[in-house]
Amino acid sequence: MKHKFFRQFMAPVCGMMLLGVASCEKMNISASDVGEEGVNVTVRVTSFEQVPFTLSRTRASVSDVCSRLNFLIYQNGERIRNEAQTIDDEGFGEIEFKLAKGRYYLVALAHSSNGNPTSTNSQKIQFTNATGYTDTFFCADSLIVGDEDVECALNLKRIVSMVRFIFEDAIPQRADRIRFYYTGGSGTLNANEGGWGVVDSKQEQWYDISHTESKFEIYTIPHTAAREYLKVMATTYHQNGEDAADILTEKNIEQIPVMRNHITTCRGYLFSPVYKMDISLSVDDVWDTDTIDFQF
Repeated sequence: MKHKFFRQFMAPVCGMMLLGVASCEKMNISASDVGEEGVNVTVRVTSFEQVPFTLSRTRASVSDVCSRLNFLIYQNGERIRNEAQTIDDEGFGEIEFKLAKGRYYLVALAHSSNGNPTSTNSQKIQFTNATGYTDTFFCADSLIVGDEDVECALNLKRIVSMVRFIFEDAIPQRADRIRFYYTGGSGTLNANEGGWGVVDSKQEQWYDISHTESKFEIYTIPHTAAREYLKVMATTYHQNGEDAADILTEKNIEQIPVMRNHITTCRGYLFSPVYKMDISLSVDDVWDTDTIDFQF
């Protein structure tokens, strides 16, 4: 069978700055009194409330957690600044720019996607299939700029859930790539409402197959704090020419439970005719402290 193969991120620190990062929830901006001269604003990522499994809470640096940072400034619902950094930039994790006196909304994102999200609308900041989905951290709150320079330190919180697939059967020798196509989560967040998902996305993640790795991970942004469910189609391919591939195996896995800051571990047989897929919602202690088991 042939198939077309498409390639495809403390409190206030000084001056008139008010940045309530503990809540990082609602956007509330009134009309601003904008002065003519700009004031220096320095934004620094200082901590992450949760970090990846391999890192300690106290020793994780910004470059340990992500490879991209986005600092977004909105005023009256309009994005007026879009500052992006990559891990290769000098001073990664700290940025300085000028803002006129007034009231703003600051959004910070930390991730490791292949590109920056679409961020024109703070209520629909979108990661895409083309850039990929990764562990993602977020903070947002009001920012008031007065007459004095502003420095602010940010603590970012994870807004995604992860599904980790561990396959117990051998990967077919002819398999070159594997595609996970999944629905039930979101790739788009609402920065005005705590970074929760706002659309029902059709997400996909591609991996090259090394035949020594039997673990694959996908990420999604939940819509609410309640448990949600993903439907995942896992398909393996053998590339046949530049733009097409043969489908070797295909398996549909439904009702996979996901929650923000939780890891769902799926173990079972993907490539053989035997059907066995045990699902457990297991959590590393730097993500969360509860463990929920699920089996179907």
